[in-house]
Amino acid sequence: MDEYDEDALRADAMDSWQVWSGKLQGMKEDVQELQAIGSEFSSIPGSHEVAANFVKARDALAAYLHTGEEVFEGIARALLATAIDYMEAENYAAEEVAKVEAEMAAL
Repeated sequence: MDEYDEDALRADAMDSWQVWSGKLQGMKEDVQELQAIGSEFSSIPGSHEVAANFVKARDALAAYLHTGEEVFEGIARALLATAIDYMEAENYAAEEVAKVEAEMAAL
């Protein structure tokens, strides 16, 4: 089997990709909180059309951020899975493998 640094894989998964996944999740939640609809948006005649377009754009941005969040979490999971595979192939102690499995379960 190729040589891997399981600690580096774990660190990259948990300290980079998962962190960014969490940031995107927070951004998505912030975007979804924008509830500028109807009279709350504007009282100018015709503003309902602007509000409807705003809601469409807001929802599209939230969906984009959600997809990015899932992609980043998926990369973190793949890195952890690779670390687990390597550790099992190299006959690491079951407790060590279990630690990484717990990290993955926590994602």
